[in-house]
Amino acid sequence: MRKLFSLIAAATILMILIVGSGVYWLTSSETVKAREDSAAAEARNIALGFSAQIDLLNKTLDKMAQDPEVINAITMGNSGLLKVAAAKLEQYIPDILKIRLLLPDINAIDEQSKPPMGFADLDLVRETLTHNQFPSIQGEKGVDRHFALARGVIQNGKVVGVILASFNENVILKNLHLATIKNAYLELKQGQLVLATLGKRSGLADIEAKRFNIPNTDWTINYQSSDAVGLANLSMIFCIVVVPSLIILLVLFVGQRWLSNIVRQDLESLMKAFKDIMTHTSHSNYPVELTEFTAAISNLMQFKRVLDYGDRETTDVIDHEANIIVSDDDDFDLDGLFDEISDYKL
Repeated sequence: MRKLFSLIAAATILMILIVGSGVYWLTSSETVKAREDSAAAEARNIALGFSAQIDLLNKTLDKMAQDPEVINAITMGNSGLLKVAAAKLEQYIPDILKIRLLLPDINAIDEQSKPPMGFADLDLVRETLTHNQFPSIQGEKGVDRHFALARGVIQNGKVVGVILASFNENVILKNLHLATIKNAYLELKQGQLVLATLGKRSGLADIEAKRFNIPNTDWTINYQSSDAVGLANLSMIFCIVVVPSLIILLVLFVGQRWLSNIVRQDLESLMKAFKDIMTHTSHSNYPVELTEFTAAISNLMQFKRVLDYGDRETTDVIDHEANIIVSDDDDFDLDGLFDEISDYKL
C-alpha cells in the first residue's frame, strides 16, 4: 500500500510540476513582454523630453540671433561689444554657464573662461557656419564638462557669426535622472560615449538592438528590460508548484495513515469472524468500514453454512444405512429356497 501511495504521490507531483511549469512559462512570457513594453515606453518618454527641451533652447537662441544688438555687435566685430551683448543674453536664460558671440574667423580656443572652449567647441562653431549643428556634451568628465549649443547669426541670408551657449550637463541629464523605472536599464549615448545610465545593467552585454534616436540631437537612448527573476516571480513559482506539492504530500500521508488504520481494523474483524466461524461460535455483528470486507465475511458465513449442511446430509445417510438390521429369526430359513428354484427347468 505504501508503494501504491508513493506512486500516486509521484504522479501527482509530476502533474503539478508540469502544469505549474506551463503556467509559469505563459505568465513569465507575458511578464517579459510587459517589462519590454514598459522599458520602451520609458525610453520613448525620456527621448521626447530631451527633444522638447533642446528644441526650446534652440528656438531661444534663434530668437537671440535675431536681436539687433547682437547683429550689430557681430557686424562691428568689436570684442568689447561682443562681450557686453553676450553678458546681456545670459540674463535671459536660466542655468546658463556662459554665452559667447563668435566671429566666422574664430580659430583659437579659450581656456581661461569657465567653462573653457576647447577644440570640440571650436569644431562645433566652425561647422555651424555652414548649417546649424546638433548640440553635444563637451569636455572630459569633471568640472570642465558642459552641454554646448551653437546657432548661426544670419544677416542677408548669410551666416555672419555664431552664438555658443554652454550649460551644466546636469541641466539636460536631469530628465534622465528624474525618470523612475523598474526592471529595466537605460543609457544615454552620444556616439560611442555613454553620457548617463539609469537602472541596473545586471550583466547585459549588448543593448544596441533596442534604442530610440532623440530628435534634434545625435543622441540615442538604449534600453533593455531586466531578465532577472524578481521576488514576485519567485513567489509565483512557490505558489504554483511548491505549495500544491506540499499539500498533496500532506493529504496523501494523512490518507495513507487513515486508510491503513481502517484496513487494519477491518482485517482484525475479518480474522475474528473467520476464527469464530471455524470454531462454531460466530456472532451476528462484525463491524467493518470497507464494504469489501463486509462481503468477505458474508461469503465466509455462507460457505460455512454450505459445509455444515453437506456434513449433516452425509451423517444422515450413514445413520440410515446403520439402521438396516438382518434378523436371525429361526423362522427365516433358506435351506429349501434353492430346491424350489431347482424345479424350474430351462
